[in-house]
Amino acid sequence: MKYVFIINPNSRQDGLYTLMEQIKKYFKGKTVIIEKTQSMNHACHIARKYAFKEEEDIHMFACGGDGTLHEIVNGIAGCKHITLSIIPIGTGNDFIKYFDHLDREDFLNFEYYKNPDIISCDLLKVNGEYAINTVSFGFDVHVARHVNDFRKKLPLRGILPYYLGMLSSLRQPISSEFDIQIDCDKIQEHIFSFVVITNGRYYGGGYKPCPKALINDHMLDICLIKDIKRTQIIQLAKIYEKGEHLNYPELAYVTKGNIVSLHTNNQGIYGNLDGEIRLLKNPTIEVEENKIRLCIPRKK
Repeated sequence: MKYVFIINPNSRQDGLYTLMEQIKKYFKGKTVIIEKTQSMNHACHIARKYAFKEEEDIHMFACGGDGTLHEIVNGIAGCKHITLSIIPIGTGNDFIKYFDHLDREDFLNFEYYKNPDIISCDLLKVNGEYAINTVSFGFDVHVARHVNDFRKKLPLRGILPYYLGMLSSLRQPISSEFDIQIDCDKIQEHIFSFVVITNGRYYGGGYKPCPKALINDHMLDICLIKDIKRTQIIQLAKIYEKGEHLNYPELAYVTKGNIVSLHTNNQGIYGNLDGEIRLLKNPTIEVEENKIRLCIPRKK
């Protein structure tokens, strides 16, 4: 077994220090390779290098935030010889919140990887690119674009960048027109504020669009938030964070499906894939079954 750590050096310094100390303590005498990313999408290229080495089993560790995880997933999707663990030392780590019986510190404790849980995980595929957590369109994409800008300019962590991003996004229209089809059914309404397709349960710093989503049920979980006003956004944020919008069918439509298509007449639309912003035309989101083997820590 080879242990490969792909590390984003721009991660939290306290997390990096803890990680290096843990590696020294628990992997002494084992084959350990540490790879540090140097630029955008570098983690994907590093991961792909090991994806081609099918003759040996690899336990890979994604050390960073959701962006690092997103890149690595796109490098190893479908590889049966690679098992992936997540070391959450980034500015945003929404995907691991799916495992609500574990804290962030549990993922950093290699003692809990001695008898781990091995879980098959589905992926979302969007025009050829994978997402492990969420794909979204609408108001939250505008928020994500502002969040990325704030993180580049200011040393902000946690939920604060998301709140600042939301405030900045309120300067523009909240809702947009979407032509949506779920499997064979066309959605009759066309004006939505949020269009969110999930594999995991949390995104945007802790919001729960699809609180019943499962990462291995081979289905897309879909949340459509209908046209809302600026005066409603604060109230919505509170119930959206708790997943309580399911109690308001006049506000939210939550369902499951296999394929979601957004028809944009070949016009570009911004989408949010695990926090990464992409300009897409006529995006189609589908589920890819059991594309990643996750190694999740188990408490003693």
